[in-house]
Amino acid sequence: MIVRKIFLTIGILAGNYLFAQSLTQPNLPNATETYPVTVKNDLISFSIQGNWDFSNVTTNGNASIVIEPIANSNVGNNYPNATHVKFEDGNQLFLGFNTNSFNFNGEISVITTSYQDPLEIFPYPFSVGDCHSDSELNVPFTCNGCPPSMYRDDSVYTEAISSGTLTMPDNTVHNDAILIHSKRYFYDGQTGSPTCNLLLDQWQWWVDLYAFPVAQSVELSASGACPPNVGYRQSKFLIGNPMELGESGIRPLNIYPNPTNDFFVVDGHQSEIPVGYVIQDLIGRTVCSGELTQDNKSVRVGSLPNGVYVFSLLNKTSEKLKFIKR
Repeated sequence: MIVRKIFLTIGILAGNYLFAQSLTQPNLPNATETYPVTVKNDLISFSIQGNWDFSNVTTNGNASIVIEPIANSNVGNNYPNATHVKFEDGNQLFLGFNTNSFNFNGEISVITTSYQDPLEIFPYPFSVGDCHSDSELNVPFTCNGCPPSMYRDDSVYTEAISSGTLTMPDNTVHNDAILIHSKRYFYDGQTGSPTCNLLLDQWQWWVDLYAFPVAQSVELSASGACPPNVGYRQSKFLIGNPMELGESGIRPLNIYPNPTNDFFVVDGHQSEIPVGYVIQDLIGRTVCSGELTQDNKSVRVGSLPNGVYVFSLLNKTSEKLKFIKR
């Protein structure tokens, strides 16, 4: 079997536009994390230009999304390019997050697949105005009741449409959300036979730091040689803001300069006693630690490799500040 890959990326990047309206590798959990969501069993209406206010959307019930490191999965060895597993709607989706891209490596759902090469959903950084496409062809799969020699062609087209403030049904507000439109085309069938053609049309609102869209409105439609009753419409919203920056009633922290080459200063730290801090990479590994004092509020990062990191004080662990080391 020869797997052919089609790849296209178009980028528009400029100055501060990159950091404020771009997605980078998220803040990934190093243990199993559960995120509550509320679900509407239909699509929602919205403008493609922000801001978006979904505070009047009525949902039908609650569910959860679970993200865990691939090392915790008992089938992780089958997905060597995956870094994490997402459990959603009874499915296991094997995802890869690295500094350069977000990719898909297979699933255990009504079918089971393991991609030899990852399908790149979008690259990092991914900014408003960017679009990207990728394909993985002739991916073998199995399913209950299926004949042998089943294959899938999986293609994706992704575009970052706009950004703005996003208000959720529970009135949680996310600033700088990015609306991404993604279309996944699946052509499933046995070699030499008609295919089942599936279109997964996804409108997703992503917020930097999160490893999944905080809101989405999705439709799966089918044509061709498909089983009956394939397809659905669904909208889903994260409840609360687990990675919220800042603490109510306390002056929020800020760091500058950002990006930085050698050091940054922590603005908003007012403790009279020394306070410890940690710097972590985007998969949660601590790469640097130290103390801030009232007289010394600068942090040296010149020895760190270039990349994106997360800074937090040990007495304000809910405040996670992302910075770029150049």
